[in-house]
Amino acid sequence: MTTDRTPITLPLRVWLFVEVLFGLGAISSITLFPAETKTNFAWPIQPVIMAALLGAFYIATAPTLVLALFARYWESVRVIVLPAIAFTTVELVATFLHWDKFSVGTVPFYVWFASYLLPPPIFAALYWWQQRRAGPFTFNNPLNPSIRQVLLGLGGLLTLVAVITFIFPNWLIAIFPWKMTPLTTRALCGWLIAVGTLMLSMARENDRYRVRLGAPQLILLLPAVVLQLARYPEQVQWDSPTLWVGLVLLAIIGVCGLYLALGDRRSAQVSQPV
Repeated sequence: MTTDRTPITLPLRVWLFVEVLFGLGAISSITLFPAETKTNFAWPIQPVIMAALLGAFYIATAPTLVLALFARYWESVRVIVLPAIAFTTVELVATFLHWDKFSVGTVPFYVWFASYLLPPPIFAALYWWQQRRAGPFTFNNPLNPSIRQVLLGLGGLLTLVAVITFIFPNWLIAIFPWKMTPLTTRALCGWLIAVGTLMLSMARENDRYRVRLGAPQLILLLPAVVLQLARYPEQVQWDSPTLWVGLVLLAIIGVCGLYLALGDRRSAQVSQPV
């Protein structure tokens, strides 16, 4: 039986550390203080609940980034790299599309811009560099076929809807439970694409051990969103069908994450180290 143990090179480890710093910067601004985006974020976001929602995704992503920093093998972190490229590329495109809405010239803007301008080419180069040293994909510990189908179906649907909404944001703006702008809608689409492509990447890896790094992000999405919504309940239209459809989808995603984190208990195989 072959094992997936390609060491993580120093450049990738350094860049993962930089990504953790970017994430901490976002959490310390938009997540903790969503009402102060005029001074502490790349652009002023109204209503505050919209900033809080975007901040929830940073909370959910943080543990995965930290765990990636301490992983030992490339195969343990590969699952998050292509989704990271997709996410940062989408946010960069949104930045260029709405350049006039940003607080250009401020420190928060430059941090935002760097955090989305640099990752796509750097992650792509590191992915190519690491894969040259890795062996072919092996499927010694495949996922349960049912959970893999859920990852493919829900991940593909989420990604497709997010891409369409990025191109045509007005349809979601019309039915969302609070006011949104084309910029905030596209920023949200970036996160939905991140989650959808992560699920697709998990299905592609098709290995119980290689997908576990992304599981915390799936698990924490619903609690993080609920926590942020609970901070500003008066700004939420609670009878909105869109809100409850979204929460149900996050619940399903969270259940998938729990299953992937705990592993298939019917298998007697011993977990590989990361």
